[in-house]
Amino acid sequence: MQKLPLILWLTALYTPLTAQLTVETLLARMSPEEKFRQLFMAEGKLGMEDARLGIPTIAYDEALHGLARPGATVFPQAIALAATFDTSLMKRVAHAIAAECRQQGVRMVLSPVLNLATDVRWGRTEETYGEDPFLAAQMGLQFVKTFESMGVITCPKHFAVNHGEGGRDSYPIHHNERLLEEIYFPPFKTAIREGGARSVMTAYNSLDGRPCSANNWLLNEKLKREWGFKGFAISDAGATGGANVLHFTARDYEDAGRQSIENGQDVILQSSIGHFDLFKKPYLDGSIDPAVIDSAVARVLRVKFELGLFDDPNATGFEADPALRTAK
Repeated sequence: MQKLPLILWLTALYTPLTAQLTVETLLARMSPEEKFRQLFMAEGKLGMEDARLGIPTIAYDEALHGLARPGATVFPQAIALAATFDTSLMKRVAHAIAAECRQQGVRMVLSPVLNLATDVRWGRTEETYGEDPFLAAQMGLQFVKTFESMGVITCPKHFAVNHGEGGRDSYPIHHNERLLEEIYFPPFKTAIREGGARSVMTAYNSLDGRPCSANNWLLNEKLKREWGFKGFAISDAGATGGANVLHFTARDYEDAGRQSIENGQDVILQSSIGHFDLFKKPYLDGSIDPAVIDSAVARVLRVKFELGLFDDPNATGFEADPALRTAK
């Protein structure tokens, strides 16, 4: 029986309840491969084209200090914006960037960077809001809250820490829980609980011997259960496979993908759509608990409904707030 018209009718009456019912209807109709297609992102799209069920993709891009596309406005880097200590300016900058995202159909940005610049030798220091957790949290909050209110998903990154001794990127981290709670977690917690961030990007590094892309304590216990995160967690580009080529905690790419979803990461981000086949087997052959896969897919689908993509996946129009168009 063809149920798609019912799905489209339900989306027109969007409420959390109808969204949940529609997600459940879709999940019941989806094949294992169609589900995995929702959990894979590459080449500017979250999810893969699904003509049979009409499930839209989410167009994404980078927007750390301006949308990373030709013709977009370039603002000062994050570290310079943070140096102003001006959260109202940060809000106006975020509004301008988000408006340009909507104009170009970009509905998700892989920003902001909420790691702390605790070692200036780290090569991504300029992408941060500095070394102070409170300042980073407040700047990040204005970025995230503004984007999310304008219908563009933010993706605070990289959860968590992302650099180790000597400023080495992707290095193993062995910080104690108090240090994480008092210094490194506050910007992320604020972005999620107060800003409403609907996605989070995991880090390349490991934490206490487990890759951040497959860390049960970090993603399931802390992020989803304790903080109540309802969105989806994605990997950094190519980071899921780091379990078998960097951290050596997985046998191969398939095992790395299995471990990632079982330990709380929902979506695999790769640099090429051609990497799809590297990870898909355990998602299709029953090696992964179907309930775990369904939970991850549901998180992605719910956000797509919230964005109104099922009604108009190519919508670009957005009425900007005149009060925030220019700095005073």
